[in-house]
Amino acid sequence: MATASEVKSGLDKIAGVIQSCRLKLSDAKENIKKQKANLDNLPTTYAGILSEINGYLPSGAMETLAKDELSKLTAEYQELLSEINALNTWITDNITEF
Repeated sequence: MATASEVKSGLDKIAGVIQSCRLKLSDAKENIKKQKANLDNLPTTYAGILSEINGYLPSGAMETLAKDELSKLTAEYQELLSEINALNTWITDNITEF
């Protein structure tokens, strides 16, 4: 049979693990919010260059390459934004403790 001090020590260790997990989940929740804000602000932050590239006519290799690259990045951005919005909604709806 465990002694009172062994039981107390074991319970303290369990509490430490729980506390550590709680802090990490809270940090993760805040990080998701920050990354969502970064993605939400991307079109405004880079509006100038986006407008410039969107105004290009396919008149040369640089313009064509820039438009192609922007098209690929836009698809990746939209997919990531959709995923982070879904994750943020799930977290907001389901993790209310922190």
